[in-house]
Amino acid sequence: MSWSRRTFTCCIGTLVLASSRFARANEQLHIGIAVEPSSVLAGEPVELIVELVRMAGDGALPDPLLPDLSGFEVDGPTTSYSTRTSWINGRASSEARKRFVYQLVPTRPGRFELAVHVEDHGKRIRSNVEVLTVSGTALPESEPQPSTADGKPVHAKGEAFPWASVDKHTVWVGEAITYVLKVYERSRFLNIQLRTLPTFQDFWSEELPEGQPHSELVQGVPFRVHPGMRRVLFPQRAGTLTVGPAEIVVGGRKRVRGQPIAVEVRPLPAEGQPSGFSPNNVGKFTITADIDRNELGVGEPFTLTVTMSGTGNIRSLVPPPWPTIAGIRRYDPKVTTELSTDVPLGGTRKYAFLVIPEQQGELTIAPHRLDFFDPSTGRYESVSTEPIVLRVLAKDGTLAPTDESEPRDPEQNAPEGSDLIPILVGDTLPRTEPVAHWLTPSRWFWAMLSVPTVLATTTLGTWAWIRFGPDERARTRARRLARERELIARARAAVGEGDGFHAALAQLVHGAAVDRAGPSAVGLPRPELLEYLRRANVPGVTLSRLRELLDRCDIARFAGQIGTREERRDLLEQAIELVEALRR
Repeated sequence: MSWSRRTFTCCIGTLVLASSRFARANEQLHIGIAVEPSSVLAGEPVELIVELVRMAGDGALPDPLLPDLSGFEVDGPTTSYSTRTSWINGRASSEARKRFVYQLVPTRPGRFELAVHVEDHGKRIRSNVEVLTVSGTALPESEPQPSTADGKPVHAKGEAFPWASVDKHTVWVGEAITYVLKVYERSRFLNIQLRTLPTFQDFWSEELPEGQPHSELVQGVPFRVHPGMRRVLFPQRAGTLTVGPAEIVVGGRKRVRGQPIAVEVRPLPAEGQPSGFSPNNVGKFTITADIDRNELGVGEPFTLTVTMSGTGNIRSLVPPPWPTIAGIRRYDPKVTTELSTDVPLGGTRKYAFLVIPEQQGELTIAPHRLDFFDPSTGRYESVSTEPIVLRVLAKDGTLAPTDESEPRDPEQNAPEGSDLIPILVGDTLPRTEPVAHWLTPSRWFWAMLSVPTVLATTTLGTWAWIRFGPDERARTRARRLARERELIARARAAVGEGDGFHAALAQLVHGAAVDRAGPSAVGLPRPELLEYLRRANVPGVTLSRLRELLDRCDIARFAGQIGTREERRDLLEQAIELVEALRR
């Protein structure tokens, strides 16, 4: 913390009462501001600190109203609040303070007079005036910059700048685009940090290896090029889609923003499109099927593996409905995906089915088909597996059933050298001791006597459960709470790596919203669900938080912006608070 900021923090009470830098509208509310530092270059951030102090009374502290900041980029504010009560000569004196800290980034040079005001009980209370001096040159607008045929910059933009490029600017829905972000640095001694990541809204994103640092000439000037990010993007809808710009911080203060990239996305053609076709099946694919053995017995399980390989969005590939196989019971598959790290992106997706034959004979596994759109030819294609013949044997190892109706010759099993078996008489007969029975007459009597008692106890217990036990509403609430606890635990376990975190969070918050809206809101799109909640008297602030949180989860799931561990932990706490608010 700099000296001026410490001075502002420690002496705000004295300034409120005595300094001319603070405007005073009445005996209760005071407002003061400080700008730190007071002289910067264009693009360097400054802090605007606003502090409100109410010396008496119990009224809430209002939010400050900022002046016209058209020459600035504004972040924040971050807020803090504190209260204090003291006793002087037996009388209580209260004080409430609220601080707002804004980060301002001037985009052009000049002399700026900054002041804020608040509205309190119909009166406007103004702060002191702080002067900010900005020197240097104006920041360039965030707009597309000229590039070479291979996507390299034509003009150097200062000592350091981010540069993004794509390999294609016109694609089909679902077609792969390679996005590359680099940071160009003229001096190797600059402190450069990536402040803002690019945004990939309406794109499915897959990561690629970043690559290695290298050197390039821009307008004859040597630059050190640092790899920042490589992604394969799959557009999810037609139209003009924009990849948002990245932003870096140079030297801990100066911010430099890159350029946005516009991509024209064409819809898939309707001509020749198979019924139920998924727009995720765009690329070039093959399909094969095999089993771990071709001959087995009835009821013996085996594994059927269907493998789809190729280039495209292999992770979200959607196969057509699986064909039915007569005489065979098939369970849901175990799915594994292996992605390549090459360009174009592709890989292998395997579906391993557990299959059990239920009848003997020669059974045929029907071909499995995969439909896809090939962007290189602009046509729909279809590939299929070969049929597989399976031999299912009876329990004796044959395909035909065993005939047990033929008579057997009793002489074949007769002892050799004897016609008749000797007769056993007298003491030679085998004798066995009789076995004592467990159920005795006395036990039978007591068992019959206890039956009415057991029936009466069971009837009484059932009545008591129905009368005093939980009703259907309580059981539904218990199931909902158990589900929420499960999703919270799943999200908390995924905070570290981020895998599955936002999906669990979206299920948690969306489920709470549906429970609040009622059964008629089940299955509604998000705008209609929010309208139902508004009719259910859910406050507008809660609806805004709900919409924002669900949008952040969608961006993280479909655009790959999972954020940091701290951001995920904060998002989880926000979701829990939002669920509690919806429940209230």
